[in-house]
Amino acid sequence: MQHNKIQVVGVNHRQAPLAVRERVAFGPELLERAYQHHPSIRHQEGLAIVSTCNRTEIYVAGDCSLADILAWWEQTVGVARGEFADFCFWYQGTEAVSHLMRVAAGLDSMVLGESEILGQVKDAYQTAQHYQAVGALHRLFHDALRVGKRARSETDIGRNALSVGHAVVELSGKVFGSVQGRSALVIGAGATAQLVARHLAAQDLSELLIANRTRVRALGLVDELGATYVPLQDLVSAIGRADIIVSCTSAAQVLITKTMASEALRGHTHQLRFFFDLAVPRDIDPEVSRLSRNIFLYDIDDVTRVVDVNLQKRQREVSKVERIIQEEVAQFQEQMGASQVGSVIRSLRQKAETIRVQELEKAMHRLPNLSEEERLVVEETTRLILNKFLNDAMVSMRSWGQDEQKRSYVDAVRELFRLNDLSPDALASDKGMPVPGR
Repeated sequence: MQHNKIQVVGVNHRQAPLAVRERVAFGPELLERAYQHHPSIRHQEGLAIVSTCNRTEIYVAGDCSLADILAWWEQTVGVARGEFADFCFWYQGTEAVSHLMRVAAGLDSMVLGESEILGQVKDAYQTAQHYQAVGALHRLFHDALRVGKRARSETDIGRNALSVGHAVVELSGKVFGSVQGRSALVIGAGATAQLVARHLAAQDLSELLIANRTRVRALGLVDELGATYVPLQDLVSAIGRADIIVSCTSAAQVLITKTMASEALRGHTHQLRFFFDLAVPRDIDPEVSRLSRNIFLYDIDDVTRVVDVNLQKRQREVSKVERIIQEEVAQFQEQMGASQVGSVIRSLRQKAETIRVQELEKAMHRLPNLSEEERLVVEETTRLILNKFLNDAMVSMRSWGQDEQKRSYVDAVRELFRLNDLSPDALASDKGMPVPGR
């Protein structure tokens, strides 16, 4: 399989809106159906599907047409291609190889450098293996996974948090050193509150409290995270118990007043407290920060600035990751080229040797009076003639794998010597080689 026969067709968050992406995605049931029917794509020699909330990408090896791939996709998901084809991208050869490596490295993600995508690419590869569909794409996915690991181990592309939850932990950790063993209170149960609560819960806290006006809405999050529910009327007590207080409600007025905070922290103003006000309009009175020099209050703009600074740090790492990808793409091309050349060399030698043996046997039948010594001389002579004849060609061909312009010669040699069919019958009927004695 040559690298220029690798292609990818897909939609992602850059080109396609969510309304399109969700209609053409491969859920578990569709994924099984897709792999069961993947042989219907004509001329394909391998297939793997990467399907996440932000992308659905179909990687194919072989001389398949775009129309055939889109027709298969259309039939599998039950959506007319006219409704999604205009949002698709289509890369072939080096572009397709480079694209998967960029995806695995996190350069093509909605959140630059995210780590989850590497696991998703690995899962996609293993699923394709499970259905015995990956075929000629083994090396591509193996190398792409290596690129993703290198990007995270050799650069800082995956460091410096880009979410509000990460930023809360990062700012707290600058003073605490670590939030492990600390207690936290999250006020609210909306989308932002859920993200922050989940991230805090992953930090091995001593206690996580969830406060919300509506108990029913908070209980799902409480059960999920093993947290403790706190009614809003008990907010003063909860603030006194927490080292980190994060408020992100949709309240129209200030939720935590200076007086409330003063009551909650009475007798404990010497202890470090972090207040994060992620609401607009604000939930926490700015005057709370004046109660003690051990109280740190951050609003949404402060947290956003941390995220922006971290994004800039990640962006500075992009060029390093790009260099890794360029290096790996070149190595992939060289390996694929060498593999192709090695395959055609073996095929050519196999065909030549088979013909030599066949014709030698015919000659021996015509020369029954040769002694054993004479037979060995004849056999050795034919072997030497064959080796000398092929030697220069073999030496030249081995260099083709390292020369992009000469890799196309491989197909010419395969066609010229008809190496696609090496069956004994085909070799016996070959008219391209002269037969001695005829």
